[in-house]
Amino acid sequence: MVMEKRRNFLRFLAYSLEIIILYILASTPHLLPEIFGSKPVILLPVALSIAVFESETVAMSFGFVCGVLTDVGFSGKIGFYTVVLTLLCFAIGYCARNFFVTNLLNASIIGIVSIAVLILVHFWLNVSLADIPDAGKYFVSHYISRIIYTGAFFVPLYFLSRLLCSTMKNE
Repeated sequence: MVMEKRRNFLRFLAYSLEIIILYILASTPHLLPEIFGSKPVILLPVALSIAVFESETVAMSFGFVCGVLTDVGFSGKIGFYTVVLTLLCFAIGYCARNFFVTNLLNASIIGIVSIAVLILVHFWLNVSLADIPDAGKYFVSHYISRIIYTGAFFVPLYFLSRLLCSTMKNE
């Protein structure tokens, strides 16, 4: 019992350090190159990759933290990513635990489709509904590259989360 609590604490600490380090990397100006005028939203694949390996409560908690940091880092206010990423990570954690086998193919499909949908809905709510002129050009010049750039981070973060989960989980 004590050893299990210690492993859980170390695993959650490792996830927290991963989130903090990647948040700092993503928010440091000129550290990550901009591709077609956009930077990746790195905390989305972090939260989704953790959700694939953890229970729904843990997934929801890390989804909430990543959502808050994403909202604060990109828009300066808590909102869209906080709510949606919390609920999405809960659903992914529940489904991963009860309905599908966690492997690279399943996780990649879920993660990359989720990233694309999150960024598309964010565009729709914040740009398209705001009636910004030339929204289509803005989407092509910034959002398509953001989806691809962010999605490219999912597979390496999947392997990192799998490593942290398998070495520190007692099952």
